[in-house]
Amino acid sequence: MAVLLAFFGCVTIWGSTWYAIELQLGVVPKEWSLVYRFALASIVLFAICLVRRQTLKLDLKHHLWMALTGLFLFSGGYIFTYWGTEYLTSGLVAVTFSMLSFLNIVNARIFLGNPIQPSTIAAALVGIAGLVLLFMPEVTAFSLRDDTTLGLALCLTATLICSFGNMAAGAGSSRKIPVLSFNAWSLGYGALANIIFALLSGKPIAFDTQPSYVLSLLYLSIVGTVVAFTLYIWLIGRIGVGRAAYMAVMTPVVALMISTVMEGFIWTPEAVIGLSLVIIGNVAMIRRKSKVDEKPAQPTEATV
Repeated sequence: MAVLLAFFGCVTIWGSTWYAIELQLGVVPKEWSLVYRFALASIVLFAICLVRRQTLKLDLKHHLWMALTGLFLFSGGYIFTYWGTEYLTSGLVAVTFSMLSFLNIVNARIFLGNPIQPSTIAAALVGIAGLVLLFMPEVTAFSLRDDTTLGLALCLTATLICSFGNMAAGAGSSRKIPVLSFNAWSLGYGALANIIFALLSGKPIAFDTQPSYVLSLLYLSIVGTVVAFTLYIWLIGRIGVGRAAYMAVMTPVVALMISTVMEGFIWTPEAVIGLSLVIIGNVAMIRRKSKVDEKPAQPTEATV
């Protein structure tokens, strides 16, 4: 039950962050908005660790894995995604990023030695196919004759980088670190990398004091990052990187549900079939029990 609550908690939160991100666009360059989001999240997590007297003094090898996680998951992946969204529609970005579930299964085999379960691959492909049907109008409108090709390449790169971040978070050494401490340091390293990138980009430092920007920043930092990524890293330790990453397929569905209410999204027959496939894939992925997934977690993994 805890796994299901954590999984759907992440999906619901990240499905709603799409709208919070829209409120971040405008006055503040996106490069600096990323800095604010992850720096604030890191500070909040460090404060929580201090209050809970959670260990923050870790070995150098642990810092290496946390730095890699921060660099890939909280910096590089987001930077390339933001670049890609300048050339692709949100639907195509969602379809591209849904490949994370498939990439995680393959990379977990390569880097972590996890066995590949055919049923897990099938569930991931069913979900991806469903997402393609959900965004069929945008998929069919894709052309190789314009900048959308560049956008596709950037988003695929972002997805691969995020997968590498998942591998760092799922490594044996990482799973021995308490989740809150791991995320606090990883977010800190990610924020540092984002600061360097923002400075190199030449974009001026700016901040928007409008309530819409401040409130959306707080939501993205505390709920969308501190809460959601703590649950996600915990899930990686409990069910593995492949199954946990299936939320990359589910998150756009939540966003569409919200869009149906707030923006009048119209459900076509293809979209309904696509939703059905996503749900089928989700049920198959969550219910799948492998020998790897059934291994007892390290005692520190459950420290949330």
